[in-house]
Amino acid sequence: METCKEQIRWSLDQIDRLADICRCDVEEWQKQLHSIPEPGMKEYETSQFLREKLTEMEIPFQEIEPTGLVADFGHGSHCIALRADMDGLHIQEQTDLPWKSQHEGYMHACGHDGHMAALLGVAVLLKQYESSLNLRVRLIFQPSEENCQGAKHMIQAGALEDVEEIYGLHLFTDLPTGVISLDPGPRMAITDRFEVRLRGKGGHAGKPHQCVDATVAAAAVIMNLQTIVSRHLDPMEHAVLTVGHLTSGSQYNVIAETAEFEGTIRTFSEAVERDMKDTFCHTVRKTCEVYGVEAQIAYHPSEHPVVFNDPKRSVALKEDALKLWGSGVVKDIPAIMLGEDFSVYQSRIPGVFAFVGSGDPEKGCIYPNHHPAFCLDPQALYMALKVYLLYILHKNGEY
Repeated sequence: METCKEQIRWSLDQIDRLADICRCDVEEWQKQLHSIPEPGMKEYETSQFLREKLTEMEIPFQEIEPTGLVADFGHGSHCIALRADMDGLHIQEQTDLPWKSQHEGYMHACGHDGHMAALLGVAVLLKQYESSLNLRVRLIFQPSEENCQGAKHMIQAGALEDVEEIYGLHLFTDLPTGVISLDPGPRMAITDRFEVRLRGKGGHAGKPHQCVDATVAAAAVIMNLQTIVSRHLDPMEHAVLTVGHLTSGSQYNVIAETAEFEGTIRTFSEAVERDMKDTFCHTVRKTCEVYGVEAQIAYHPSEHPVVFNDPKRSVALKEDALKLWGSGVVKDIPAIMLGEDFSVYQSRIPGVFAFVGSGDPEKGCIYPNHHPAFCLDPQALYMALKVYLLYILHKNGEY
């Protein structure tokens, strides 16, 4: 038994050395991918780039229409998967990077280019050291994460066939480069969406008594909605209700007949999600009754559940990471109210999803994900690659 432990420790100790082998390639691939962002299910140029690289490395792969890719390595009865997302965002890039987006109106503003580049680095190493694997490893390049359609699509196409566990990561500039989180339990939220349309009675701004002002009603509804979390929800629970878009009226001297707003409700619990939805709809309707306006509510439940790290697996990985890199690298980081369709995989099989820091003020990497000036610290790509390798070598030592 002691020999087995020593073998696991030896394997894990090789992560830094292995990552160094393809570090420069990973940085260059990220730059090239950053320049060609594409929307979900239309990542045609991105997919072509990945296919070319895998072909150059003589790595067999399977295409999953329209743009997804899967590559398998190793041998044995046990199979794990590593996933990277591929799509960009509908954002006009505002950086001066030499490798900035070449696609007008689209940008890799969420680090998916870094995820893909790091997973390509894993492919290089798996190809080189495949004979030493005691398990099978499947690499999943998934389209369309941002609109929560990609994971479901890949599963339906068979990407999880024979896979027992799945692992992923996300780069965040909110965290400093070099920091990672492998905490167990809830990590990212359920993300519901809502749209509300109010109809009153329009008229002249100087004769409000002849009108039913949809703008005033919308303002009252929105303010009342802000009391749901603060005054209705159990303080020990977690939720966010945000109205992100409001439109009303046509000009300064016309009382608006209609108003529309939309936003999101985010939670870590399906029970809280149901309660928030019911209270939201009740608050909208009752407030509109008071103001005499009609309300149409379109409520869209989340396309994905909570990102939930399997406790046993995440704790074991965290212990290995602490032995390798210490508490200066491995941090306890609270769950966040962002959404991720990696949870769709986790609803089928156990999985772990890591947060990887990519922020560095000295390099200008200070803007949050989804910002038009977002950029990754190249050093963070190296850490992402090492986290992917941690997943593999940890599991390789178990078999």
